[in-house]
Amino acid sequence: MSKPNRKRLHLETLRAQRLEAQGVKELEVDLGDEKFVFPMAPWWPMTVVKKIRALKDEDATMILALISSQEQVDRLLELGLTLGDFQDIMEAINEDAGVGPGESTSSSN
Repeated sequence: MSKPNRKRLHLETLRAQRLEAQGVKELEVDLGDEKFVFPMAPWWPMTVVKKIRALKDEDATMILALISSQEQVDRLLELGLTLGDFQDIMEAINEDAGVGPGESTSSSN
């Protein structure tokens, strides 16, 4: 039972409201005849966010591997994923998170 003067958050309810407001939880990417699915940024586990923030710039595709799977990223690379393709995927994910071009989902702290 909640104590007086204490606010309570019901995360399952808030998650459902967030999904309803955003209308999407995953990004589906088509390349050739194959489909790849990536979770949108608001749904990334905080443990993944921490790993992403620790990455160096040269590890860019590791972001995709952390939010989905290395096998999926390897297959995208085999199919000829370009820098532009990668940027389009990340832009779509960042737009959903409310991050504009030139910004990142990581904190400046």
